[in-house]
Amino acid sequence: MKSIKLLLLCFLFPFSSFAATQYVSDELSIYMHSGPSLQYRIIGTIEVGTSVDTLKYNEKTKFMQVKTPTGRIGWVKSSEIQKQPPAKSLLPEIQKQFQTSQDKLNTINSDNAKANADKEQAIIDKDSLIAQLDSEKRALRDTIADLKERNMELDLLQSTKDERIKMEWLMYGGSVLFFGMLVGLILPFLPRRKKRTDNW
Repeated sequence: MKSIKLLLLCFLFPFSSFAATQYVSDELSIYMHSGPSLQYRIIGTIEVGTSVDTLKYNEKTKFMQVKTPTGRIGWVKSSEIQKQPPAKSLLPEIQKQFQTSQDKLNTINSDNAKANADKEQAIIDKDSLIAQLDSEKRALRDTIADLKERNMELDLLQSTKDERIKMEWLMYGGSVLFFGMLVGLILPFLPRRKKRTDNW
């Protein structure tokens, strides 16, 4: 007799056995019924993101028998549960991953900014060094030009001095020659002093 009742129940309520973990979908909460349709009374609610173990599935009413983490067993619409965790329950993890990625991006941006600043400073230092070397180069060129000019002046002065010395020596020699000839010409015309003769 019991087996006949069991067969009748199976015929009237064609159930399929399910043993899997699923999640309440993105609705704020769903109603849990005492049986596999809306005709059965509501025995509670399940919050979004709650994991439930699926026990049986009613092909006719599309209801799933589930077991909550607290051990409560009831029926819910199969369309209100899903195999993947809902977006609301994933949001904290996604936000955490996003913050981690944002922190990494900020670190990369900071490192890039520092590297760019270092490169810009190196370019500024290089340009400053080049400008300093150019200034020193121009100063050395001016010094070399001044030294060449002074060297030319000294050469000219030395050449003039040699010519002046030659002219002085020539004038000294001419003067000596002139006075010698003058003395030679004058001396014969000077009266000679007569020798004194003592006659005793």
